[in-house]
Amino acid sequence: MSETAPRQVNIRVEPGLYRSLEATARRERRSIPQVVRLLIEEGLQHRMAVLPDKEDIRSDDIARAVDESGAFDWLWTEPDLYDDTHGEGV
Repeated sequence: MSETAPRQVNIRVEPGLYRSLEATARRERRSIPQVVRLLIEEGLQHRMAVLPDKEDIRSDDIARAVDESGAFDWLWTEPDLYDDTHGEGV
């Protein structure tokens, strides 16, 4: 099978989940496989947007998250602990 050929996925789901898929399919006037495929695609798109690849996380995003978390706020009360003159020069 070539790399670009579609692949098939067979899964078993609980009866309650299947009933929800049936209801969604009826409401959207689609088949259950179409609904499942759309849900998988949407879920993966959402996950990729929310959880980017570790290599794709920018350093300023990390700095902003740390700053907003307040995890290092205690450093403001320790001005002598660390400043720009410590460590190796760039």
